[in-house]
Amino acid sequence: MQSETAILEITRAVRNYVDGVVEFDFILGESAWHPDGLKIALDAHGERLSCKTIRQTRPNLTAEEIGSARQQISQRGSIESVDRTGNAASVKLVWVFEKAGVRKRITDYILLLNSANGWRIVGKIFDEEALDSQ
Repeated sequence: MQSETAILEITRAVRNYVDGVVEFDFILGESAWHPDGLKIALDAHGERLSCKTIRQTRPNLTAEEIGSARQQISQRGSIESVDRTGNAASVKLVWVFEKAGVRKRITDYILLLNSANGWRIVGKIFDEEALDSQ
């Protein structure tokens, strides 16, 4: 049986990640991640893996650029499922992202471990699907 407390802590960590992305609050978003956590994706040809740490993928934006991005980008993330065994967990997170009329659904499969600092994201793989533009 899954501990309700652990599920709440896992959900809180993922919500911090989501809120950080949505609000362009990089410190909040990164607080959910282990510093060496990896984002893993296939290249455009579907052949090679790209593995980058959360720090390597952090945008380098000025306050003005962040303000502009907030106006141009609409995104929201919702947790679809949480599964936990002991100190390991997985979360399915679905985003709807829109910029300049281009809409896509991004599905993240997030892996977390319960470290000395609590539940932290240690990896994610994802898939992007184009949605009909409005």
